[in-house]
Amino acid sequence: MFTFVKQNKNIMAGFKFTVKFVLQQTKDRSKPTPLRCFVRYNNTRSVFSSGVIIEPKYWNADKQEPRQAASLQNADDLSRDIKNVKKWIGQAFDEITKEIKEYPEPDKLKEACLLWIKNDGIDPNAEKPKTQFTLFEYIELLISNTKSGKRVLGNGERYSPGTIKAYNSTFGILKKYQQFKYKRPLVFSDIDLDFYEDFKDWSYNVEGLSNNYFGAVIKFLKLCLNEAGGDELHKNEKYKSKNFVKVKSEVENIYLNQSQLEILADYDFSENTKLERVRDLFLIGCYTGLRFSDFTNIQPKNIQGDFIEIKTAKTGQTVAIPIHPIVRQIMNRYDGKTFNSLPPAISNVKLNAYIKDVAKAAGLNEIITLEKAVAGKKLIINQPLYELVTTHCARRSFASNMFHLGVPTSIIMAVTGHRTEAAFNLYIKVTPKEKAEMMLAIWNRNTMQAVNQ
Repeated sequence: MFTFVKQNKNIMAGFKFTVKFVLQQTKDRSKPTPLRCFVRYNNTRSVFSSGVIIEPKYWNADKQEPRQAASLQNADDLSRDIKNVKKWIGQAFDEITKEIKEYPEPDKLKEACLLWIKNDGIDPNAEKPKTQFTLFEYIELLISNTKSGKRVLGNGERYSPGTIKAYNSTFGILKKYQQFKYKRPLVFSDIDLDFYEDFKDWSYNVEGLSNNYFGAVIKFLKLCLNEAGGDELHKNEKYKSKNFVKVKSEVENIYLNQSQLEILADYDFSENTKLERVRDLFLIGCYTGLRFSDFTNIQPKNIQGDFIEIKTAKTGQTVAIPIHPIVRQIMNRYDGKTFNSLPPAISNVKLNAYIKDVAKAAGLNEIITLEKAVAGKKLIINQPLYELVTTHCARRSFASNMFHLGVPTSIIMAVTGHRTEAAFNLYIKVTPKEKAEMMLAIWNRNTMQAVNQ
C-alpha cells in the first residue's frame, strides 16, 4: 500500500524521511475527506492532518495528487496546497533535526509540522504576523483564506468557487468607492451610518447599481466586520444599527411555460448542431430542476433506470428526479455519441449567450414588461422574451411548471433545495389569478368525482 513519494535529506546529518498522503476514509467517494500525512523515518512514523480536504473520487493515491477532472473546479488550489504541505514538512523536519542532532520523537515532529502548516509556511519561531489590519487588508486575508480552504463552512466543507467570485466582485465595488471618496486606506472605525448613506448615494447615483447589488455589497461588508470583530481586530458596533441594512428588492424574472418549452423542443435545429446542443442542454435543466453546475455534470452512474440521482454541488444534498419524456428523447438522440448519453457541457457564459439565439430562432419574441429597481428607482423595461432567457430560467421553469401541474410543494422543494415555502413562493412565477384557476380546477375535479360516485 505504501508508495514512495518524496525523500528529503539533511545533508549534514544524513537524516531521511518520506511523506505520503492518505485519505481518512474512502467508503463515501463523494464526501469531502481530510488527507492525513504519514511521515516515515528511522523505522517509525508521525501521523497528522494535512489540513487539505478532498472528495475520495478525485484523489489519485498512486500519483499522490488530485485527478484531472472537469468537475473538480479547485484542482489547481488543491495541488498547490499539497505541494506546500510537503515543503513545510521538509522545513519542519530539517529545523528540528538540526536543533537536536538526531531523529525526533513522532509527537515532537507532529507538533512542529502542524505549526508550520497552521502558519502557512511561516517559521513559527520567526517574528509573529501583525495583528493590526486596515479594513481592506483584512478583507484580502479573508478572501485568501476562503480560497485556500483555511476558512471553511460550519460543516468543514470549502466555500464554492461561486461564493469566492461573489466576494471578489463585491470587494471590487468597495475598492472603487474608496478610491472615489477617501484616497486613503479605510479602517474599521470608518464604517458607520454616515459611511452607509454616502456609499448608498454613490452606489445609486454614480455607479448605477441595482438595489440587490448594493445590498449584496452591504451583506459582504457586514460579514467581514463580524468576522474581524470575532478576531478582536475592532470594537466598532455602528454597522449593527437597524438602519445599516442590506437592501433587497423582489426581482421580476421570467420562466418558460410548458407550451414554450415544447416549442423549443420541437424546433428543427438539424442544420445548426451548435444551437441544437445548446437547446438540448437547456431543456435538461428545465426538466430536472438542477442548477447549471449539476445538470452539466451528470455522470452515467447518476442515471438509474427511470431516475437521475445526483448529489448537488452547492448543498451536498442527494436528489432523485424522474426522467421526463423529453429528457428521454434527448438521451436517445445522444446515445452512443457521448459518455452519458446527454449533450456535451459548455460553460455557463456560453450557454447564457447561445440560449438567447436558440429562443430567438424558435420564435420566442413576445414583448415582456418587467419592473426593475435600478439606482434606488423603479423602472419599467420592455424586452423580447428571448433576450431574458438564461440558464437560471431553466430551474425556475421547472419549479413553476411543476407547481402548475399540481405537484406538492414539498416534493418540488426537495429538488430545488428551498428550505422554506416562503422562499419557494418568491421563486416560482405564478400570478394570483393562476393560483385561483388552479384552485377552481381542483374544486371542479372533486365535484365531478362526487357526482360520478
